[in-house]
Amino acid sequence: MATLRRAGFALFAVALLSACLTPEVVRPSQSPAPTLTPPSQTSAIPTFTLLPETPTPAPTPVPTPPPPPPRTPKPDPTTNVAGQQLIPYYFTVRGLFAVFPPTPQIDNDLASDRDGDAFFRGLTPAGQPIFTVREDFLMTQRTAYHEIGHAYEALLQRKNASIDWRAKYWAFRGFPGTWQQAAAEAATMTGMGQWIHQPQESWAEAFSVAMTGGGQEKTLDYGRTINPAATKAFFLSLLNQ
Repeated sequence: MATLRRAGFALFAVALLSACLTPEVVRPSQSPAPTLTPPSQTSAIPTFTLLPETPTPAPTPVPTPPPPPPRTPKPDPTTNVAGQQLIPYYFTVRGLFAVFPPTPQIDNDLASDRDGDAFFRGLTPAGQPIFTVREDFLMTQRTAYHEIGHAYEALLQRKNASIDWRAKYWAFRGFPGTWQQAAAEAATMTGMGQWIHQPQESWAEAFSVAMTGGGQEKTLDYGRTINPAATKAFFLSLLNQ
């Protein structure tokens, strides 16, 4: 009995070992379905890296340059050498217009850094015209007669203040409106434009052209070109009024 049990156990062991050593045959119908890996969503969508916004650099402030140091005016000379150049022209005018006193007063010259060439500074209490000239100015007859023309108007006014001498000049020239209106217009201007429109400068320019005998006025003539001979006769006629 024991022998049969041992024989049966041996047969069972052999069968079990044979089963383990025989490879399993896999049929097509039994092949496992292939495993599909879905594509990665992150690889299908392009990715962008947002860089931080670069701020616009603020403009570099430009330093304001310091103001130039104040200019120190040159001292005026203590002589009137330049002013003496006006004397011969003064004597020429006085020979024609007796209202002028024998001599003018020539003040000390102005420093070379001053604006303007020559100036009429009014009358002394005795009626002497006062002139001054910039130290480096080379006198011209047009400039000399222009300043003496200012003195002529002042002397006429001193002689008879009841007469509007400038109105007589304005009428003689045939200028539009009145000289007061022209003066009011000039007062609204600045610089050379103001000078060109001022009636007193027109008077002095006309006197200069009349004494020189020719030339063009630097002031506004309103389209009425000056006649030097007729203008000289006009200025002389004022002595009798």
